Amino acid sequence: MQEFVGPSWDLIQHAGKPHSIIRVRNLQTSLVVGRDAWGREGKAQPVLISASVSLREPFQSASNEDAVTGSTVHYGTLSKTILDSCKLFSETPEEKSPNTLSSLALEIEDGLTRGKAASSASTPAPAILPTSIVKVLEIKVMLPKASLLGEGVSLTDLTLYHHSREGLEYIEKALILTIHDLKIPTLIGVNPNERLSRQLVVATVKIDGIERPGASHHYHMLEEIVVKTIEESSFQTLEALAMHLGERITKYFVIRLFNFRLHPQITISLEKPTAVTFADAPVVEMTLETDPDRNPTMESI
Repeated sequence: MQEFVGPSWDLIQHAGKPHSIIRVRNLQTSLVVGRDAWGREGKAQPVLISASVSLREPFQSASNEDAVTGSTVHYGTLSKTILDSCKLFSETPEEKSPNTLSSLALEIEDGLTRGKAASSASTPAPAILPTSIVKVLEIKVMLPKASLLGEGVSLTDLTLYHHSREGLEYIEKALILTIHDLKIPTLIGVNPNERLSRQLVVATVKIDGIERPGASHHYHMLEEIVVKTIEESSFQTLEALAMHLGERITKYFVIRLFNFRLHPQITISLEKPTAVTFADAPVVEMTLETDPDRNPTMESI
């Protein structure tokens, strides 16, 4: 049984502090997946894939024997299996598996934990990450060229496997959609000189707790909302801008695409790179609850 638990913090708390983690960062490939920077589908683009595996038990025997044993995961095999899953994804007709970030993440998860067949194999290969040894699997799919004004779009798929002696009992899952480092000129600041001209604000927006995986396919809409809101604003403080932006994202993105059995959290990070001469940037970060029971201001949206 699979259950979406909402924001990732709930899943992380259920999992507890990890003791043994294997990671592969920014594995590069090219796929027809998601939308490009102009919102078009069916276009090949670069993809960066990262995987983080939290094990149930410490890799004691691998440490003691200084060899890759059953207590750990060979990161070369991990990387190859991810690329095999990407190839299988690219060869699967779209009517069977949509070309979305969430579908790609699920294909990779299946390849790692269920041993789905490689595209050239006639029989399934054994899983390199059986749920008996892996506790939490995090897969991040990044599209570095899918944003017109930012550093890319990513979907992070977090899965917690509840396992007993009888086998796998159920799965908890959390999905996080992020638009990274949008650079947008706007009128912002309390100083007289800052009211004379626009300056760049760097915005990162995270939607944490996506229940409908298909909603992650509409990140171009999210970018449009963020850019339009910041461009048209003239606040004095980043705090006021962040609150206004969060309310607009809730009204025009979250409410339209989510069914609200679960309420996602919106985390907004805003930077002003030119505001402080001898610092990289002042930063304000805010997390907005979209659940009216936790945030009464949502009732009026």
